[in-house]
Amino acid sequence: MAAPSAGGPPATRSWFWAQGLACGLLVATAAPLAMVLAVLFAPAALVALMSPPATAAHRQMGGILLVYGMAAALPWLQQLWAGAQSWPVSLDLLSAMRLLPSCWGAQAAAWLAGELVPFVARQILEARVRLRVNRLRDARSRLVAEWGLEEEAE
Repeated sequence: MAAPSAGGPPATRSWFWAQGLACGLLVATAAPLAMVLAVLFAPAALVALMSPPATAAHRQMGGILLVYGMAAALPWLQQLWAGAQSWPVSLDLLSAMRLLPSCWGAQAAAWLAGELVPFVARQILEARVRLRVNRLRDARSRLVAEWGLEEEAE
């Protein structure tokens, strides 16, 4: 039996290799597009690099950032595709004053929503649980008083 290598399980190594191959192919065949995508999705890349690996919540956050960023960048990427993905068109797009703030702003809004929604949902659920517990205690107190039972110490 062969000794396991230090590079991780075979599935992880092959996925890493496939990502490297895809990125190399993108840079080799569509360098202007790769440069525009790298600049537009820098916030999503930072979240991916700064988050601990293999946590589902951070992978989900990265996906949310990519979706929001792609939604904001789609009109400009259509211009790049219509301009035959040339260097002058990509540099014109990156120098547009509305492109980066809209794309990065959409990703920032997605990050903020992704961080706030679980907190707000937890607060709402805890408030509902506390309200329900108080109603049940009041109902129990009414029933104890109505039936004349002794109330047990809690």
